[in-house]
Amino acid sequence: MWTTRPRTRRKSRQPSTPSCKGRDNRTWNRRRDSFRIIYSVILAACMATQEARCAKCPPPDTIPGCPCYNFENGGLFLECAGATEESLRNALSGVIHAAGDEGVLVQSLSVYELDRKVEELRSAAFPAGSQIRHLQISHSAIREISENAFERLSKSLESLALVSGRLAQVPQKAMGTLSLLKALDLEANLVQELPSFSFYGLSLIKLNLKGNQIMKISEYAFAGLEGTLKDLDLAENKIRLFPMTSLRRLEHLTSLRLAWNEVSQLPEDGYSRLDALNFLDLSSNNFKDIPLNCFRCCPSLKTLSLYYNAVESVDKDAFISLIDLESIDLSHNKIVFLDVATFRANQKLRSIDLSHNHIHYIRGVFSRLPELKELFLAENNILEIPAETFSGSTSLSVVYLQQNAIRRIDGRGLATLSQLAQLHLSGNYIEKVPRDFLEHCENLSTLSLDGNNIRELEVGTFAKAKQLRELRLQDNQITEVKRGVFAPLPSLLELHLQNNAITDMETGALRSLHSLQHVNLQGNLLAVLGDVFQISNDVGQSESSGSSLVSIQLDNNGLGVLHNDSLRGQASVRIMWLGHNRLTRLQAPLFRDLLLVERLYLTNNSISRIEDTAFKPMQALKFLELSMNRLSHVTVKTFSELHELEELYLQDNGLRRLDPYALTALKRLRVLDLANNHLNVLHDKIFQEGLPIRTLNLKNCTITVIENGAFRGLNNLYELNLEHNHFTATALDRLDIPGLRVLRISYNNFSQINGNSLDGLPSLQHLAMDSSQISRMPAEIFSKNKNLGKLLLSNNRLRVLPATLFLGLEVLKEVKLDGNRFQDAPYDVFANASTVEFLSLANNVLLQMDMSRLNGLISLRELDLRGNYIMSLTGFSTANFSRLISVDLSHNHLAALPANFFARSNMLRKIELAANKFRQIPAVALTAQNIPGLAWLNVTANPLVRIHEISSEAKYPALQEIHISGTNLTIVTSQDFEAFPALMHLFMGSNMISRVSPSAFRSLPNLLTLDLSVNELELLPQERLKGLEHLRLLNLTHNCLKELEDFPPDLKALQVLDLSYNQISGVGKSTFQHLENLAELHLYGNWISSISPDAFKPLKKLRILDLSRNYLANLPLNAFRPLETQIRSLRAEGKYDVAYARFIYSLRLSPLPSRSCGAAMNARRATSPRINDPRPARAINSFISIARYYPQKIRPSILPSRSEPWEKERERERERERKRERERERERERGRERERERKRERERERERERRPILKSVSKTLDLVIRPTGFIN
Repeated sequence: MWTTRPRTRRKSRQPSTPSCKGRDNRTWNRRRDSFRIIYSVILAACMATQEARCAKCPPPDTIPGCPCYNFENGGLFLECAGATEESLRNALSGVIHAAGDEGVLVQSLSVYELDRKVEELRSAAFPAGSQIRHLQISHSAIREISENAFERLSKSLESLALVSGRLAQVPQKAMGTLSLLKALDLEANLVQELPSFSFYGLSLIKLNLKGNQIMKISEYAFAGLEGTLKDLDLAENKIRLFPMTSLRRLEHLTSLRLAWNEVSQLPEDGYSRLDALNFLDLSSNNFKDIPLNCFRCCPSLKTLSLYYNAVESVDKDAFISLIDLESIDLSHNKIVFLDVATFRANQKLRSIDLSHNHIHYIRGVFSRLPELKELFLAENNILEIPAETFSGSTSLSVVYLQQNAIRRIDGRGLATLSQLAQLHLSGNYIEKVPRDFLEHCENLSTLSLDGNNIRELEVGTFAKAKQLRELRLQDNQITEVKRGVFAPLPSLLELHLQNNAITDMETGALRSLHSLQHVNLQGNLLAVLGDVFQISNDVGQSESSGSSLVSIQLDNNGLGVLHNDSLRGQASVRIMWLGHNRLTRLQAPLFRDLLLVERLYLTNNSISRIEDTAFKPMQALKFLELSMNRLSHVTVKTFSELHELEELYLQDNGLRRLDPYALTALKRLRVLDLANNHLNVLHDKIFQEGLPIRTLNLKNCTITVIENGAFRGLNNLYELNLEHNHFTATALDRLDIPGLRVLRISYNNFSQINGNSLDGLPSLQHLAMDSSQISRMPAEIFSKNKNLGKLLLSNNRLRVLPATLFLGLEVLKEVKLDGNRFQDAPYDVFANASTVEFLSLANNVLLQMDMSRLNGLISLRELDLRGNYIMSLTGFSTANFSRLISVDLSHNHLAALPANFFARSNMLRKIELAANKFRQIPAVALTAQNIPGLAWLNVTANPLVRIHEISSEAKYPALQEIHISGTNLTIVTSQDFEAFPALMHLFMGSNMISRVSPSAFRSLPNLLTLDLSVNELELLPQERLKGLEHLRLLNLTHNCLKELEDFPPDLKALQVLDLSYNQISGVGKSTFQHLENLAELHLYGNWISSISPDAFKPLKKLRILDLSRNYLANLPLNAFRPLETQIRSLRAEGKYDVAYARFIYSLRLSPLPSRSCGAAMNARRATSPRINDPRPARAINSFISIARYYPQKIRPSILPSRSEPWEKERERERERERKRERERERERERGRERERERKRERERERERERRPILKSVSKTLDLVIRPTGFIN
């Protein structure tokens, strides 16, 4: 390509020979042609820009549904959501008409959610005169593009996106005339094949085919794009072979994305090359190894991604041809070993990511890489950092080594890393940091050593790390901090020492940290804190320079004493945590230098006394937390100097006295919390006039009297909580707070409430008066509360409501009347409730409901009628709940539903019918004819004996989730779920199912969750699970399965499989062979005594395996070995030889007597409602949890050796643990008994209240629970 040189460097030369002259003429011709092309492009761009600037959006009413935007430098932009072909055409016609004869270029047209009826895109959508530069149509049902669809856009269209449609093939004929098209996006369609010449006639630079179903690509699929295509995205398809034959002619291809396909190797024909390719993404494919020089076909690569494959081995010369490689990502694989020479040829490498592998040793692997700057090795199994690990890699600045198994770090491990800025060693097993480990890291700014076993910090460890700004040492076992350890760190900004075992910090331990801003010492064992922040008087530091600390965290230490000099000189502190300690008093000198502190936390101490001037220096304090202390008296002087205080928390103190005018000085106070104290009386001088309090909490303060004027002057009060006090209706008359919006006053006694009780609250929006012994509501009580939007009156004694109670409440949205004594719904009151969206009448004694009498609730979205005695529902023929979304009718006595059940509620999505008396799903009432949008249904705890009538033709096309648990079902038939084609989640646990018929679930292709737990299945043949291609979770726990057939190939998407608590005796070689995506496998509590060595080999993505509580005589090491590089949690239990692995405890298990499944299940059901192991109780000697199996990171310090006499100690420890567990269980049982007693008492009280009501209908209600195995 010829390029012009700057004018100043041009020189005129005469040709020396005729040949030169000819060559010069040809050069001049090329230059002339180039000038013409450049001039034409510039002229066209200028004209387009001028047109764009002249173009103006037409009036909105001429293009309804398509907002138009006009930017100064960009022209017109149209966005059409939910458009039809006609509306799209009309919008473009409006734009063209507004422009007149001059024409207009639409820079961008975006069409979202095109009408689903439009399956073919035709030219009719684009009227004559249309000029569009960028066209995007997304989320449509387009299956075809007519040949002349884009004919009118051929001279303007530069980019085309047909995203998330239904295209089955590339519309080559339709695009053939688009000579200016440079970018084509067909992401998320249904294209399965790219035949030859799919893009012929185009000059594409960028092509996106991501998220299709492409399996086959013809050799000449990209013919015609050889000289233009640079960026190709083929990610998220079904490509098995690297399409080298299709790509090798693309001379300018620089970026190729093939992530999320099924490619397992690169072609090795020896001559095919992609010389221009510099970016290659092969992540999330099926690579198992990277062989010798396999990337020689891509010699110019600079970025290579291979993360999320199954790579186990990497040849030492795998990348030998990639001499320009700058970044490589091999994270999330199964690599155990890397040869020292692996990256020797890649001298330009700047970033290497090998995190989430299983690498053990790194000696020399990352040495002699002079350009390397970033190295990611987190989540491996690296055991040590040997001497000169990174020698020669002098540019390395970031090293991530967290979450490994590092125990030893050599003093010269970082010897050559003078440029190192970040070092992360969190989550290892380091016990000691060598004194010379950081000797050469003069530029280190961040060091993370948290989550290790460090016990001691040696003086001199940080001697050379003078640039360190962040030091993390939390979650170790450090017991003391000596003076001088942190002395060489003048630049340190953050010091994290929380959650250690520090009992002592020497005076002046932090004195030299002149730049320190944040120090965290929470969660240690500091009983006394001396002058650890002692101000340094070193040369160069003026005595008045003070500290730079901004935050100090000392909470949760058990501090009983703070030395008066502990905080001396901390004038810059803004936030301080001293909560959860044992402080008993606050002395005046303690905070004398905290002049700028804004937030102070002192919660959960034992403070009983605060000296009058203790807070005097804190002139900037805005937030003070003093809850859960022992303050009994607040005087006028306690907070008198806190003029900037905005939030004050004094709850849970046992406060008995708040002096008059005690809060007078707090002129900025917005939040005051006095809950759970013993104030008894709110006197008229407790809240002085002018206090700007917005939120006031006086919950549970044993207040009986509110004096007149107690709230006088609280003009800004927004929310007031007076719950759990001893108020009567008289107290409501004292509430004269015109601006109050939220009032919580539940759990008082307002049995004498009158019509004027709320007159002093004209702005009230939210009123909670639950459990207030109210038996009647005056009709005019809300006459002055026109803004009321939420009304909570649950658990009172209401039987009726006045018809005019809600009259004038035009913004009322939510009404809760739960737990009252309504025998009939208060229909008349809802005639004036057209704005109510949520209504709850749960836990009353309603016997029937006439829905036609609720027609006044035209805005209703949620209706809760659970926990009543409803036997019949009527009035649906005239009822109209057009906005209703959810209905809860659970825990009633319904045995059937009317055929026109909510027939006009087209928006209804969720119906709760649990714990009624249905013997089958009410077919007619719930079908699409009545409720077309029904997506969630619960019929749990009904006496169902079948799903629906066998002859029923009812359909539930929108139903996605159904719960059928705790019923009398014993069999699942082949026709049971044919009516639920869209079902995604099926829960059938805790039934009595002993048989699943053939093809029972075949009609559920979209099923994601199948729960068959706690049933009586003894056999589940492979055929029963066929067709469940999208199933993610299968729960079969607590059944009686004895043998496992091979799971079918259809379950390849399964991620979680729970087979716990069955009677499985063995696991075969091919049982799980098709479960390639399984991540969790639970087999605990079975009878497994043998496991095939290859049983888990196919499970390439298994992360969690639980085999505890089985009968394995020996740990099946051969079966676990394939999981070594991937497992994250392995649990096992049995009697194992220490020779297999030192970390396995030997166990003894008693033999399990034979027992029939039915007997076991009946015993379980009879003895306890909880899900228990059906087998007899037995002693469990130990429970093993192995984070990662051999040779993963283990803590040898807690593991036995052959010579350790630890049996007796282990037995004693087990006995102690058993005692502790028995004590915990007794305490839990006592708590459960107390809770049961409270429930019984509440039920007796409720029964006493309901007895007169139920007496009249005792013949029609069957309330007797018979002790049978079936639900009545």
